[in-house]
Amino acid sequence: MDNFLRKLKLIENTTIELPISKIDFIKKFRDNVEYSDLNFTAFEGFEVFSSSKLEYKGTINERGFALKKRRKLFDTNYSFAKANGTFRESFDKLIITTEINSFRKKMYFFLAFILLFDLLILTSFFLGGTSFPIFILPFILIHGILMIGIPYIVMRRSVKRMVYDLERDFHYWVTKN
Repeated sequence: MDNFLRKLKLIENTTIELPISKIDFIKKFRDNVEYSDLNFTAFEGFEVFSSSKLEYKGTINERGFALKKRRKLFDTNYSFAKANGTFRESFDKLIITTEINSFRKKMYFFLAFILLFDLLILTSFFLGGTSFPIFILPFILIHGILMIGIPYIVMRRSVKRMVYDLERDFHYWVTKN
């Protein structure tokens, strides 16, 4: 499944090299990222109302990190992507290898619901006993394409945006005092 998601560009790997030690990076990470478990919680929808000024939330340990962008009120940059990274020191550089994934397990239910809904409408027209109005078929196809295509485009854009933001912000964290 991961290979399929990589071909769809919903999972992407990136490597970032920073001129900093691992200990200093962990300290800067903790200063710029609010600690959060990143698991689904009942209050996830109320995240936009939090008072924290930090842009990311996540966890870090000696081997790696997990983070995602905080959702903001009226923000059009949908932040579905989650980054899981590992880092290692090589001479005077820190090499961060990150996997950015925007496809969540929740999407299986959404996709199954949309496909079952469209199949149910099609079978009800075919088995309904009345003549099938052929002009309904394009509307059902357009509905299916839009309901699957729009989330795909948003998730793909989220991955591309997260790659850009992580590289930019990690370099900013290293250079600021």
